[in-house]
Amino acid sequence: MRRRPATQPALPRQYNASYYDSSLPRATTKQALLHYVASAFVYGLVVLFLSVNPWFRDLLRIEFRRGYPGLLLYHWAYLAYLLIAPLYFFIVRPPSLWVSKNLRIIGYFARLLRWSVQSPAKRTPNAWRATYEEKHAMMFLLIKIFYGPLMINSALLAYNQIPPLLERIQAHHTLLNFCDKGYRLFVLTVFLLDSTMGAVGYHTEAGLLRNRLRYAETNPLHILVCVMCYPPFNMATIAILGPSNHDYYILFAGNIRHPMTWVLRGLGVFFLSVLLATSLSLFTRAGNLSNRGIVHWGPYSIIRHPGYIAKNLFWLTTLIPAFIPSTADQRFTWGGHLLFCSMMVLGVLGWGTMYFLRAITEEKLLMRDPEYVAYCRKVKYRFIPGVY
Repeated sequence: MRRRPATQPALPRQYNASYYDSSLPRATTKQALLHYVASAFVYGLVVLFLSVNPWFRDLLRIEFRRGYPGLLLYHWAYLAYLLIAPLYFFIVRPPSLWVSKNLRIIGYFARLLRWSVQSPAKRTPNAWRATYEEKHAMMFLLIKIFYGPLMINSALLAYNQIPPLLERIQAHHTLLNFCDKGYRLFVLTVFLLDSTMGAVGYHTEAGLLRNRLRYAETNPLHILVCVMCYPPFNMATIAILGPSNHDYYILFAGNIRHPMTWVLRGLGVFFLSVLLATSLSLFTRAGNLSNRGIVHWGPYSIIRHPGYIAKNLFWLTTLIPAFIPSTADQRFTWGGHLLFCSMMVLGVLGWGTMYFLRAITEEKLLMRDPEYVAYCRKVKYRFIPGVY
């Protein structure tokens, strides 16, 4: 007889920001209308903010077709939402509309506005404080605003480099050219897929996708730990530690025919394959600073942070050629080279420490969920199977 799999422990409903009783009836037409209007207003403000904020506007200036900047994707998505969403909301009227996050956000700021204009004698104590659900709804929206454009920018950076690379592959029919450009094509494809899946994950939330927000990080220190490796915050990190990686186009001793060039590229392909498998496992549940469901398959069935270890080992692989001294350069000195290598080692240790702190911080966030606690009992190792 086959044993039925044990059910996973559930997160207590009071801590689940998206919880709603499954016995609730379908949303009323009024509730569907309120949710639609609130969402159209909130998302409209988001698109306006991305359009006028200098940082995000420049980030999304990158084109996905000639003459079409990335920001246009947000305009099209918003227009599609305005036209298509009502068909779903008013016809299906899912019960989840009773716990609309955008309605909670609008409700909080409306209450805050009323509280601010009231006389001190009439103010209800602590009425300005956000409820648990309101706080996590606002944080979830901020996570989308911050990470979504970053993922789109990263995806388009890789996407725009692929067509000219394909032309170079076709231009020279040699095995060396095919292997060389094929390696670069693989790297760009992994970054394109990883960023695209991240963009889809950050911008979506649905019961069908099983990626509804359970809760988000609200501790300012923990948030800082998680964003310090992303632009624009990583400008300060890079200024202190140096860049986390060298050129992705790995050349050992500047020689494409050197055996170590292809050994290192082979390692890079392996680490990036692990990273891609990690992204495929997460997909719509991708989400820094939030719990959108526990993933326990793919690489996550072996270690708890496969993406972080794969990414750092790939970066380390790209740095190895930089340790080889360039004695042919007339400006070369052993003292300068040793200083350069020492700074790189310190940088590697610094970035590794930063990602270690990220992993620990994320585990503290996820440990509130009994399902993640059970997952940690099953998958004991964080980074290296059988070691740690």
